[in-house]
Amino acid sequence: MMNSTTAYLYSKKNGFVTLVVLLILGLLFISNIFKANQTNDRIDVYVFALLTAALAFALVVLIAKRLMPALKNEVVLEFNEKGIIDYLRNVTIDWKDIKSIDFKRTRSSSMIWLRLKWESDYGSQIFISLRWVTGKDNDIYRTAVSYFNSFADAEAENEA
Repeated sequence: MMNSTTAYLYSKKNGFVTLVVLLILGLLFISNIFKANQTNDRIDVYVFALLTAALAFALVVLIAKRLMPALKNEVVLEFNEKGIIDYLRNVTIDWKDIKSIDFKRTRSSSMIWLRLKWESDYGSQIFISLRWVTGKDNDIYRTAVSYFNSFADAEAENEA
C-alpha cells in the first residue's frame, strides 16, 4: 500500500492563458460598444455592455477561484492511501468506492473518469477535469491508477 501523498497544484499557465483570452474578448466587446455608440445603435450598446459586464464577472471568478490559488501554489488534486481529493469541486472519493478508473480526452481538456461501485450524490460516474491541474495528463492518470492498484492489492492481501 502506498503511504505517501501525491499532490498536484493549480495550473498557472492555464490561468494566465484564460485570463488573456478573456481580456482580448473584453477589448473586442468594448470596441463594439464605442462603434455602436457612434452610430447611435442603442440596442447594440446595451447588448455589448451586458456582455462586457458578464465577462467582467467571469474575470473576477477566474482570478478568485483559479488564478489566485495557482499563484499561492495551492493543491487542486491529491492522491493518498485513502482516496482522491478534488479540491476544485470539493469532492473526496475513497479507493474502496471506486470500481474502475479511465482516462478521457475531450476537445477542451482531459479527464479522469471514475466509475463508482454505488450511486453517490454525484452519480455513479465522476469526471475529474485536469484542465486546471499542473502536470502531464497521462502522468496524472498513471499516478491515479497506481494508487488504485496499490489499494486493490492491499485489499486482496487482507482478504487472503
